[in-house]
Amino acid sequence: MARPVDTPELARKRAREAQMVSQMIALWCRGHHRGGHEGKQAPNGEKPTRVKLGLRTVTLCPECAELQKYAIARIEHCPHMGTKTFCSACPSHCYRPAMREKIREVMRWSGPRMIRYRPITAVRHAMVTVQAKRVAARSK
Repeated sequence: MARPVDTPELARKRAREAQMVSQMIALWCRGHHRGGHEGKQAPNGEKPTRVKLGLRTVTLCPECAELQKYAIARIEHCPHMGTKTFCSACPSHCYRPAMREKIREVMRWSGPRMIRYRPITAVRHAMVTVQAKRVAARSK
């Protein structure tokens, strides 16, 4: 089933979420895989994936590039984007279990570190998360 056409506001929300996930994956890759992927081609011959993180550009390793591509595909096809805050609060989990565990690990590690590289994005994310938890607590 095809999802309906996005409104401009919903398209911005999708783009913002995709950008935030990409930046968090880039931060993880830089911290755990030490970068150094510049000039290397992906195994399938594609150009390496680059993500802007603060004032730097991080070249993702093939494993992180695959995770980023998978996460963005999920964001692009999400039918609940208009009503949910983030994937962790979504009523239907569309990630495969292995990918879900990997993205959870990435988020747990890079979330607190985002304040250093993207402070406005990190504060906005924290505010939306707290607001969603309050709404959920009131509805119980």
